[in-house]
Formats: sequence, C-alpha cells, structure tokens
Amino acid sequence: MSDHETGRGADRTSAADGAATLVWFLETGAVDSRRYVIVNRLRRLRDGDEFATLPEDLRARIREIIADAER
Repeated sequence: MSDHETGRGADRTSAADGAATLVWFLETGAVDSRRYVIVNRLRRLRDGDEFATLPEDLRARIREIIADAER
C-alpha cells in the first residue's frame, strides 16, 4: 500500500509544513516571547517518529535551533 493510499503522505507534508512554519517564526523574531514553547515543540518533533520524514535541510535547521537554545 502506498503512502498516498494510507494517508501518510499528507501527514508527512503536514509535519514538514508545521515544522517549517515554526522555524520561520523563530528566524524572523516574530514570536520571541513564545520561543521557549516553540523550541520545546521542535524538541518533541525531533524525538518523535515523524522527524525522519522531514527534509534533511529542515532537520538540520531544527537541530541547530535546539542546540542554540541549550547554550
């Protein structure tokens, strides 16, 4: 059964879109007061099963954001 048939393709796209939006918010400074909440959400995403389905450049950026927050 393909990803399209199981609906997993849409889930992967949604996860990537959501993660990309969170990264964009952080990079633009639009949500400085919510940075802690967003970084925690990105940590949960990184630690979950969906992380492997994200594009490599997005995964790398999420890792960088988390590492910066831990300094």
